[in-house]
This record gives sequence, C-alpha cells and structure tokens, in this order.
Amino acid sequence: MENKTKIILNRKSEWMNRARTFQVYIDGNQAGRIKNDSGEEFTVAPGKHVVQCKIDWCSSQPVNIDLRQDEKVYLKVQSGLIYYKYFAILIIAAAVMNIALTTKGAPKPSWFIFVQIGLIIPALCYIFYYITFGRKHFLLLQVDKDNLFA
Repeated sequence: MENKTKIILNRKSEWMNRARTFQVYIDGNQAGRIKNDSGEEFTVAPGKHVVQCKIDWCSSQPVNIDLRQDEKVYLKVQSGLIYYKYFAILIIAAAVMNIALTTKGAPKPSWFIFVQIGLIIPALCYIFYYITFGRKHFLLLQVDKDNLFA
C-alpha cells in the first residue's frame, strides 16, 4: 500500500532571497530544497515531525506537526523580513536626497548628515537584527491556512 502522508511546502515569489534556495529539514535531516516561487512535496511516515527551513546560517522557527495515515499538511515559507520594503524606501530616499543636493553644486547643508543617519541607521539595524540575534526568525514557516486544498 502506497504511503500518501505528505508535507507540502510552498514558497511564493519574493524579491528578498530571489536567487537563493531554502534548505528543508524534516526531523533534523535535510529533506530537500525549495526554490523561489515553487512548491515541494515530501512523503513522510505518519506521526509527529519537526519541519524547519534554513538559508546559510539563518533559519525559521521549527514547526511541529502530527500527521495521521494518508493526511496532508500544507506549509508556506517566506522571508521573515516582512518590513524590508519600508526600510529600502528609507535608504533610497537618503540616496536620492544626496544626489539631488550634490548636483546643485552648492555645499550640502550641515543638517543633511543627520537626515541621512536618521534614514539609514534604522534600516541597517533592522537588517543587522535578522542576521544576528534574530537569525532564527529570518525565515517565516507556518501552516498554510489559505491553501485551497487544506
């Protein structure tokens, strides 16, 4: 009899980590990899399992699942840096302001350095947190309750 107990993992397309694959671990063993905007199925034995995704030295929190015979669970993984777009806007704004003030030929106002620092430092702190202290939250792995087949 064929085992139909499966963990189905989906990864939507996202700009962050687009060119990188996530490693998928089930019960501490690497079960495969998942590319940007793709899905993977993993056949497992019925029972309790721990699923985790990793990228370099960063990872997701482990997700515990308990599967019965022939049951399927749908999971989704994405970057945990869900606010990176807002911080990218701050960095772009600082760069545009720098270019605009440089092309005028006049010296930059003395207050401009504080504006640049105020725009760039929060973005760098956000990124720094996720690659150091928050590295186990760099990826967000969760049960996909919005999946039509769940």
